[in-house]
Amino acid sequence: MAATTDNHRVGVPLEVVLRQDELAAPRFTPRELRMIKEHTGRAFTQVIADEDSDDKFTILAWLKLRRDGFDLTFTDMDDIVITIGGTPDPTSVSLSTTSPLSASSGE
Repeated sequence: MAATTDNHRVGVPLEVVLRQDELAAPRFTPRELRMIKEHTGRAFTQVIADEDSDDKFTILAWLKLRRDGFDLTFTDMDDIVITIGGTPDPTSVSLSTTSPLSASSGE
């Protein structure tokens, strides 16, 4: 485990931004699904569908940080700021199929 300062692991981001596309289509492994169930006592789909719980945001942020290469526990998430929003991932945005404007006429 990495060193900590003021309850925060060194090298771990202080904030994670969850974009709308990440909220709509989370990525996970079977191991992570088991870890979520062990931690929460509920299946991932139950946690995500629960409108009365905010655990889904912690789990989605945890999953994103794992995709980014951080091996974190759920306890490690306690002091990480989770921001909802941000701009879509430019690598996942579909490009327009319309033709570009003509350089000479602008049409």
